[in-house]
Amino acid sequence: MRNIPVLVCGLVILTGCCRESIEEYSETLHEDAVVVNAVYTPPHHDVKLGLTAASMGKSFGMDYGGNLGFQVGNGLQVSSVSVPEKFAVVFKCSHGQFIVTRKDVYEKLKGHEGETVDVSYREVYRATYETKDNERRLIDRVLTDYDFLTVDFKTSGE
Repeated sequence: MRNIPVLVCGLVILTGCCRESIEEYSETLHEDAVVVNAVYTPPHHDVKLGLTAASMGKSFGMDYGGNLGFQVGNGLQVSSVSVPEKFAVVFKCSHGQFIVTRKDVYEKLKGHEGETVDVSYREVYRATYETKDNERRLIDRVLTDYDFLTVDFKTSGE
């Protein structure tokens, strides 16, 4: 049973077959999209009393939200929660809706809800190649994500 990995490696070497998966990108694509909403959530800090989900020693615990806090007894704790500021822009295109969570995009598009913009992006693929007898060939390619690049206002002639 211990020799199975050695046997598999030996077969790979003998057959000269090897597989690798890599990330690949399409060329830059463009699509019209409508700015549906620009959302800003300010940062905030909160101190709250809640139930202790897991005790971490005599004095500290973790609540059901995953926040660390100081245990005050009877299964209760005081937790400190900090939430960072968040920026998001919701777009609607021919394929549906999507969200971009970047401050620069939010700053550029806040107040422009309802306007049509040009979005540039790339498709992200996981490509699997097989090398056999010194010849590499694509055996699988799956779309896994979209890489948002830029957004520009459309000019009056577009």
